[in-house]
Amino acid sequence: MKRHKMATSMIENTFKQRNLWGGIIPMQIFGIYAIYKIVVGEAPNWWWITAISGFVLFVMIGITAGYHRMICHKSFSTSTITKAAILFLGALAGQESPIFWATVHRGYHHKHADSKLDVHSPRYGFWHAYILWMFRLENNLSPRSTIDLMKDPICVFIHRHYHKILLGVHIAVAICFFDFWLYFMLLPAFIGLHSYSLNTSASHIKWFGYRSYPTSDDSVNSPFLWFFMLGEAWHNNHHGDPGNANTGHKNWWELDPVYWIIKILAKL
Repeated sequence: MKRHKMATSMIENTFKQRNLWGGIIPMQIFGIYAIYKIVVGEAPNWWWITAISGFVLFVMIGITAGYHRMICHKSFSTSTITKAAILFLGALAGQESPIFWATVHRGYHHKHADSKLDVHSPRYGFWHAYILWMFRLENNLSPRSTIDLMKDPICVFIHRHYHKILLGVHIAVAICFFDFWLYFMLLPAFIGLHSYSLNTSASHIKWFGYRSYPTSDDSVNSPFLWFFMLGEAWHNNHHGDPGNANTGHKNWWELDPVYWIIKILAKL
């Protein structure tokens, strides 16, 4: 009875307590502030080193390798300790818990790509796909696609304590060393969110790239987005073969730096 109640509570809390704006709005404010300081020359001279390092850790490893390829598509596996570290980094990127992220991506974006059930398809507007879907997201998302993750203790722990992890770590680092936090954690998270938003919208516009797989959706591989999304820009490849850890598997020029990192993570 206790186990059944706990499972029911998990499912309810997963999709009712989500407050995307709670983390996104402060991220926009401080992200714009960080860019302003860089533009006017007030940023410390080491900002770019920490920003690149943070982007690799929180976005490339945490979100792309962890949330997306390891958790959503199970395209690679690693040790329990390494997995926990990767997902912890993903949580600090401010794109919600791995269970929530996988629910939207697995259960709606891939399963119903570019249909009315796809919560962020650009068929219903570029800006809807870019960011407005987060305002319009309803609380009745189905948990069916992530039942397996609700049995994963690491995913469950991060999901239950997501806001504590996100706010606790960010606030603690900001208090101790504000500039380091601003350029090592906040700015990479800000860039990562907008990179994924751009990919979500532009990579499902047919004229924005080329197609290697005849998928039923509008996904394309977009060289124009490579600078922002790296391997994630080969989006049609991903939709055509979502279980492949290497999105650049069709042509030699489709470089996927995250896959190079994954080959290291898989050995840890």
